[in-house]
Amino acid sequence: MHVNHPLIKPETIEARIYQQLVVASALKQNTLCVLGTGLGKTAIAALTIAGILSKQNGKVLIIAPSRPLVDQHFKSMNQFLNIDSEKIVILNGKISPKKREAMWESGKIFIATPQVAENDIISKMLKPSQFSLLIADEAHHTTGNHSYTFVANKFKKKSHVLGLTASPGSNIERIIEICGNLGIEHVEIKTEEDPDVAPYVAKVKMRPKRVELPEEFEINLTLLKNALKDRLRDLKENRVIHSINVNKSELLGLNKRIMTMDDNIKYEMLRISSEAVKLEHAIEMLETQGRSTFLSYYQKLLTQNTKSAKEITNDPRFIQVVKNLNELDIEHPKYEKMLEIVKEILTENEKIIIFAQYRDTVQKIVDLLSENNIEAIMFVGQSNKDGKGMSQKEQAKAIERFKSDANVLVSTSVSEEGIDISSVNYVLFYEPVPSEIRMIQRRGRAARGEGGQVIVLIAEKTRDEGYYQAGLAKEKNMKNILKNMQNSLNKKLKELNEEKSEKTENKDHYMDLRSVVSSKTTASSEEKKPTKLDKKNKNAMPNKATIIVDSRERHIGRYLSEKAEVEFKTLEIGDYILSDRVAVERKTAEDFENSIIDKRLFNQVMDLKKYERPLMIIEGNEFVRIHENAIRGMMFSIMIDYQIPIMFSRDIEDTADILVKLAEREQIKEKREISIRYGKRPMSLKERQKFLVEGLPDVGPVMAENLLDNFNSVEDIFTASEAELKAVEGVGPITAKKIREVVTKKYRE
Repeated sequence: MHVNHPLIKPETIEARIYQQLVVASALKQNTLCVLGTGLGKTAIAALTIAGILSKQNGKVLIIAPSRPLVDQHFKSMNQFLNIDSEKIVILNGKISPKKREAMWESGKIFIATPQVAENDIISKMLKPSQFSLLIADEAHHTTGNHSYTFVANKFKKKSHVLGLTASPGSNIERIIEICGNLGIEHVEIKTEEDPDVAPYVAKVKMRPKRVELPEEFEINLTLLKNALKDRLRDLKENRVIHSINVNKSELLGLNKRIMTMDDNIKYEMLRISSEAVKLEHAIEMLETQGRSTFLSYYQKLLTQNTKSAKEITNDPRFIQVVKNLNELDIEHPKYEKMLEIVKEILTENEKIIIFAQYRDTVQKIVDLLSENNIEAIMFVGQSNKDGKGMSQKEQAKAIERFKSDANVLVSTSVSEEGIDISSVNYVLFYEPVPSEIRMIQRRGRAARGEGGQVIVLIAEKTRDEGYYQAGLAKEKNMKNILKNMQNSLNKKLKELNEEKSEKTENKDHYMDLRSVVSSKTTASSEEKKPTKLDKKNKNAMPNKATIIVDSRERHIGRYLSEKAEVEFKTLEIGDYILSDRVAVERKTAEDFENSIIDKRLFNQVMDLKKYERPLMIIEGNEFVRIHENAIRGMMFSIMIDYQIPIMFSRDIEDTADILVKLAEREQIKEKREISIRYGKRPMSLKERQKFLVEGLPDVGPVMAENLLDNFNSVEDIFTASEAELKAVEGVGPITAKKIREVVTKKYRE
């Protein structure tokens, strides 16, 4: 039996009582639906859309956390809804703002990531008042500073809201936060044990498969653990930690404590803490991932220009481990066990999804399967800072290939959430995950078929054991909470909503009393004629300034939008354009340090100079990777050598306030236009010469000036000997050697 509704295509949605009960609630009030993977959250979304649109005119927005999931919803809505397909619209950041603005006006059902929706709300292209329904898929993201939260806050008082999730978490406070951000009035929780759900639930068995680490791994792990213990003892002796028995998350939280210490030991403790974090991660790589992933991490450490990375890679024990592993011809025993399991499953002509946490591991698994004549499809997220990843088109192709002719998909966490990859009976975790949300989402991949198995590979006597137990315990806790939660949670929500209503009524009552008092002493607003002073003040009221924001700086838009007009564009120069002459580069303290280390900063500063009035804003003051003297030296260089002023702000809100005031000064007081310089101003001959010399190792603007003053031409600098270079003020033997090496070394060597 199928659902019969004028806005639902015939024979597309099976009539299930539990889905109809959820939809009935969603049509009455803002509802959060907690329902296991594979039990039809998309069908509930389509039925709710049909119910809302049959009663009132308006638009619908569906937000989902990833582009592949957005694509999936687009296909599902076209499959289920009896609505003109041209009215069902996907919006993404690759579509130009002008086109998006027209699409928001002409469409009916919109599917987008929350980031796109946030940007378009800020740019006033998306008007929440035109919408009758917001559907937040994977609603557990609606916490903290996430774009989900921003979008929900703009919609919840203007439209119906339906939140959908398979796993809201095991923390009731967190669930209350999700409900508050979405404006939820009622929660519908359906579990596998509910009699109306049970017939549709595929039974999934968890099967841990343990492997023993080889003796060679144990020897190298002992060396790494000893190196870590030395760092932890130093931290304990300096009272940074109370015990050397700390975990990775505790180590990651040490920086704030260290920043309060005296300067004479603060930077040393920051370095040691950073070394401890890196060693802890290296141990985890070898324990749970294997030799190849550990060596890949070692190569990344070699590229990091930080004292902590150098100290680790120069530690004799770490060097010995790298040497030992390079000489070993064995991999982690998980690979052999994984290959054995996959071969066994393929003999049954079944499909399998393999999850691994790291891209290096995914690549290694795919390569190993290929070597054994097993076709495996890689599925990872989009490009990261290393440039590795898959485009949206590549992801779509991978999913289609897996659905059609391949039997093995190897994926990172990108495929955990919601994406209807395929119905499979087998899922394999290369490593356990300590998160109940991620465990449920991964396991849900095996719940889409007839019921299957989840196989978890565990390295004995390693953190794998702890992660596995933690994941199970958290999931059990979440299920217990959910089982007893619906009544208590709805009661709590009712109390909170009544409290809000009471406050609103009191506020409205106060305003009514104030208007009554006002009416006795003054004429009504309709009868009152504007005075000359009123007209003068009205004319004096400034319009909002416009700020052009680089599209990669989207989170600040929410703080700017209340006080200024915001336009998002991809900027070649700076992060914000405030007028035809003012461009601003914003750096958090962390980003300022990183851009010094990776040498981006000088190029950004030189680009800023192409504006008549450039400015840099540094946000926050927690510099942890570079000594404060080096930080100050760089700031002095920017202000004196490049003549770019630097302003300091407390946080993102303070930065937004500065930007608004500067934009108002430029556009309203100074009457200047706002424009972007896309083209690059041609450099003068002197600027080109200086630019070339500054490209040499360790050469900044002052040293470049000194070199040009001494040698008179770029050619003479490039052909100078080490001795001649050392004769120039500020050029030491190391810098001179580096310059000669860059100039003389063959490119292909």
